[in-house]
Amino acid sequence: MAQLAKQETGSGRSLRLDPYLGSHQLNLGDKPYKVSRNGVVVKKTMRIGNEMTIAVPSKAFKGVAARAIEDANGVVTVSLELLHHDPELCVPLLYANDMDDIAADWHSWSRLMKLPMIVVDLENNPTAVTKQLGDLMIEDPIARRKRITTIKHRPNFMRRRKMGDVGEVQKLTAAELIARR
Repeated sequence: MAQLAKQETGSGRSLRLDPYLGSHQLNLGDKPYKVSRNGVVVKKTMRIGNEMTIAVPSKAFKGVAARAIEDANGVVTVSLELLHHDPELCVPLLYANDMDDIAADWHSWSRLMKLPMIVVDLENNPTAVTKQLGDLMIEDPIARRKRITTIKHRPNFMRRRKMGDVGEVQKLTAAELIARR
């Protein structure tokens, strides 16, 4: 499923790419982008006139970055983007004013693309928000089983079996175990 999104220029610009849709077609200037969970495909025209297609996997991005921009009227607009070390490959995902929507999309893009959440300050210094150990995100583990600790009960495998009773016990001696002809 593809959705076409266009960036509006000026102070009233708006853009939102839904993280849960399959892929998005985005036109910024003369460069068309295709954004999906696996990464970004960029079509770029080189100086000599040849058109080149660049496929950038999601692990090549530094993370999902949030920047706050304040205009002359004092309105704060936050932009979310896929942050890459090459500025031409940074892809905007959202321009918005509503902080709840921004936080939800920021977290969703980060989880879907398995990238850290990054805050970019006024001097363009990125700072990671999520805990990470290398490429591995550190989060609280999800409980695998619901355990009932307060109620004394028999385990599942013992519920299926019936209690056995012990009958007569015969005592064997070594003389009985020797084979005779």
